Amino acid sequence: MLSRFVTMAEVTVSKIFPAGAGWQAASIVADGMGHAADSATFAAITGVGDGVAVTLGHTGYFALKKAATGDASIKLGEQAGLGVWLGAAATCSGGAWQPVVNALQASEKLPFEAVAASTALLCGGAFFTGLRVGRAVMPWMPGNDNGNFSTDAYLSMAIGGASSFFVGTDVAYLGGEGNFLRPVVGVEDFDSDGLGIVKAGASTALGFCAFQSVQNVTYKQDTAWLDPTETPTETPTTAT
Repeated sequence: MLSRFVTMAEVTVSKIFPAGAGWQAASIVADGMGHAADSATFAAITGVGDGVAVTLGHTGYFALKKAATGDASIKLGEQAGLGVWLGAAATCSGGAWQPVVNALQASEKLPFEAVAASTALLCGGAFFTGLRVGRAVMPWMPGNDNGNFSTDAYLSMAIGGASSFFVGTDVAYLGGEGNFLRPVVGVEDFDSDGLGIVKAGASTALGFCAFQSVQNVTYKQDTAWLDPTETPTETPTTAT
């Protein structure tokens, strides 16, 4: 079980925090370009920002790890391929996040918890779709089969958790009512851009760890996505 938490920490540092931070940074760029948060261009820019951050975070982390440890088992070409696969899936979930949240908040009747839970389901589904399509079109990735269907689904659940906690950065909805994450990760109007980026990364990291920790302690050995040989940190495989 300890190995699961070690892997979870690696994934959080290398992909999940960068995903939230990358999305937020891209949103600042999109806003500066004059794109409204309800536009398709805004969604596309933030999705790409999310995905690029995951790809660079994953590849950079393993490059540094190889340099620091001299671990010959780390093949940077493979890790770059994994990073592209995960980054593509993150582009799907990151691009879906704002339109999903906009739709859920439109009536201003759903409580924060309902918006967050629905976002987990829908953005997790978008990430899962990205993983499965990636396996189908990226020749360096193992193809789709029943075994990796389950592991991809379990990973996507944890990514859904990251997406749900990312909703906590939005302090405007219902005046922040019910947003129990606001004191920790809420991005306030008076926050600097840099602080907002850090809070965004922290929100996805917290959400991922919360959801993944449940899997870590409840799933039997060799059933969690972290257990098989083919994991996002080991073979050509992040997470809002």
